[in-house]
Amino acid sequence: MQSVEPPFPPPAPPPTRQISPTDVSQFIRLDQCERYLRLRLKERTEGSGFLRDYGVAPQAIPPLLTRSGATFETTVERAVSQHFATIKFGTEERRAARRDDDNLPVAAAARDLPPGGIVVLLQPRLQADLAGWRVRGDVDILRLERDADGVLHALIADIKSSTAAKVEHRLQVAFYHDMLAAIFAREGIAHGPITLAVLYRGPAATTITMGAGEAARQEVQRAEAERWFGTGDGFLEVVDDPDAYLGAVRDLVTGPHSTARRVIQTEFDDVPFHLTYKCDGCLYNEFCMKRSAETDDLSLLPHLTEQDKRGLQRAGITTVRDLAALKDLRGVGHVNAGGEVQERTTLVPAPGREAESRRLAATWPVGQRLDELVHRARRYRRWKKDDVAALTYIPSKGYGSLPYSDATQNPNLVRVYVDAQHDYLHDRLYLLGALVAGSEGGAEPPGRRRSVVRLSDGPPDSSEREERLLIDWIAATLRAIAEVAAPDEEGRPRAPIHLVFVDGFAQRVLLEGLARHAGTILGATALYDFMTQIAAFDSPLSSFLDREVRDQKNYPMVCQSLQAVAAFLGFDWNAGEVPYRDLFRARLFDFWG
Repeated sequence: MQSVEPPFPPPAPPPTRQISPTDVSQFIRLDQCERYLRLRLKERTEGSGFLRDYGVAPQAIPPLLTRSGATFETTVERAVSQHFATIKFGTEERRAARRDDDNLPVAAAARDLPPGGIVVLLQPRLQADLAGWRVRGDVDILRLERDADGVLHALIADIKSSTAAKVEHRLQVAFYHDMLAAIFAREGIAHGPITLAVLYRGPAATTITMGAGEAARQEVQRAEAERWFGTGDGFLEVVDDPDAYLGAVRDLVTGPHSTARRVIQTEFDDVPFHLTYKCDGCLYNEFCMKRSAETDDLSLLPHLTEQDKRGLQRAGITTVRDLAALKDLRGVGHVNAGGEVQERTTLVPAPGREAESRRLAATWPVGQRLDELVHRARRYRRWKKDDVAALTYIPSKGYGSLPYSDATQNPNLVRVYVDAQHDYLHDRLYLLGALVAGSEGGAEPPGRRRSVVRLSDGPPDSSEREERLLIDWIAATLRAIAEVAAPDEEGRPRAPIHLVFVDGFAQRVLLEGLARHAGTILGATALYDFMTQIAAFDSPLSSFLDREVRDQKNYPMVCQSLQAVAAFLGFDWNAGEVPYRDLFRARLFDFWG
């Protein structure tokens, strides 16, 4: 039975600076983006009105992962309650007790615990003032145990529906450590060392052979989950170097020279940031995209790295327009490119910027890419209607890996465009697709095209479902290749085959899926070997469209996804019976705002 707690005193006025462990965890997950941290601290202090005033909205978090996490938490909590005395905290319980946090009932539970007693607190909300910061967060599991000698031991665990424990998870429980220690100190509760842990769902049960060391580690972690919480549904990683993460708490927030203190004291436009794929999972994505467009920030350059951006900024180049004006584009004759006569061009320093160009050309890391970045800057500014000449391709990039086909070279080439969709919750494949296009005499007639799309008959929550998906797709794709392949010049059923993936991730998840079933699917090993062999010294059997676009093309938009590039080249995603652009606007077709 939960003990009766003393009357809750009126809360003290909060400090100016507020932060939560999840804020810092997200900061780490976003590659330590200081712009995110600055905006998050501003929202903690002032609310989200500044976003509305700026005409943007926080980016909604996809509900799938949240639901999966809630389901896993419920499963764990159910198992814990069957083995230990538990106290469940929640918003309604706090509202009824007229309190903002659970500090006092947590302290009471620790103080009242008898020798030999164990109690597990579920979702208690802790709040503590740490070095001028008011830190508040909900602990997933707090296990309190008093040994026979009367010494109190606490174990803090964060529940994550993930395949592995990550750095940001360990850092999050390190914050809870300092918060709990501060609460115990304020309440005069003596205790032993506080143990930190992450209880995670773990990888899907697969047939991939793992190393003996990894298998043994997982076996230990599963036994630890049973020992401490009575659950067999996850793995418990006990943090073996808590001091390193406690030190990170000081470096990031509570220390006198912490990152958070420095960021909050820096002028907003001086806080460094860079747009990357990580921004898709950030609350402030829309804010940063709009701000970048208004300030002509260098982050708008496609394929610009953060190191390149810093190098340009150190040299005094802070906008795309300034970089585009660094050099002029001049014609120097003509060149035959793939049977098409094109003007040969070169970049020369703009008048008065010769010394600056020489200095940048010798600056690491931007020097070796300087001309490429100038080409991209000029293309972007041309797209924005500036009166500047620009190329649609990146010169001097060599040849791509996509094979050439005409009447004399690879006349009956078969191209197989492969798509593989991965369910990150179950760590398995749920969709496989192939567009099989056969050439005849170097051309692709419509009659030599087949589409093969297979979708799992439900969530891929079992190895059997993924296996059925692979068997069906492999068989259908092989039939399609046989149907579209034209005979060679000798009339024999032989044709070169080339695989084309959207990106390396699609190939990787397909290879991993094949490896999981190498011993049970006839042809899985053969297909795996085919996808990974080299056809010739400089000619792979697979190409990746994202690399071809990055290396060969000079498209102006910062987001160069398949749907964005196709739309830019004139493909109408709303044509036909299904308006794909409207149906999947969020996160897929919202790349232009």
